[in-house]
Amino acid sequence: MKLLEKKGFIIDIDGVIARGQTPIPNAIEAVEKLREMGKRIIFVSNNSTRSRKIMMERFKNYGLKVSEDELLIATYATARLISREKRNAKVYTTGENGLKEELRLAGIRIVDYKNAEYLVVGSNRGINFEIMTKALRLALNKNVRYIAVNPDKIFPAEDGPIPGTGMIIGALYWMSGREPDVIVGKPSKVIMEDALKILKLNAEDVVVIGDQIDVDVLAGKRINATTVLVLSGVTTKENLNEKIKELGIKPDYVLKDLSEILRY
Repeated sequence: MKLLEKKGFIIDIDGVIARGQTPIPNAIEAVEKLREMGKRIIFVSNNSTRSRKIMMERFKNYGLKVSEDELLIATYATARLISREKRNAKVYTTGENGLKEELRLAGIRIVDYKNAEYLVVGSNRGINFEIMTKALRLALNKNVRYIAVNPDKIFPAEDGPIPGTGMIIGALYWMSGREPDVIVGKPSKVIMEDALKILKLNAEDVVVIGDQIDVDVLAGKRINATTVLVLSGVTTKENLNEKIKELGIKPDYVLKDLSEILRY
């Protein structure tokens, strides 16, 4: 089946739609064309610091209007997961305000670590000794459910790579020997299956598009969807073959950028 015969498109944001705060014009036009064709679109991001509200403002600056229903940020997906598991759950989080906003909107209570039923780990650009100490104590408590918003080791900022949520996951593992009970973000099936539910489509009816083989392409393959790798972000023409060889994962399609999807 040709790509444009598919009903839905699960599209990554950073490296596909924009680089940091700078939109990729061809990609914005491609999204508009897909919409004109009546395709169902959902933007899926591993970002653990932004809420949908924050991301909607970002898209506005890109010149692309989106509704909350078209955004599945890992912060929101985490809140959805916890609210399904336990109503009015009590959570301690290492995360920033964007994550806290989504948790509160889902009816989840943010509490001090002594009262927490859940430890939710997300990036925090203001991480400090006190936050890490509280997170450690919860990680050491087997009765506390430990959820990571994403598994990202590093995050591609505009001026170069910065530590991702993996910095906290790794530190907690080194200290406690414990890994998260659940990881929500890509390449986990948790966020991808959530995207399919929101789209109301089966995996065979969608295309998963992203700029990283071990994140986006792997996530697509885990739900048995068609995968597209674009070379407008982390993966480039120069490192493509090396990445495929290193990871042993091959995307179904490799495109220069999102606009090339309109040829298929």
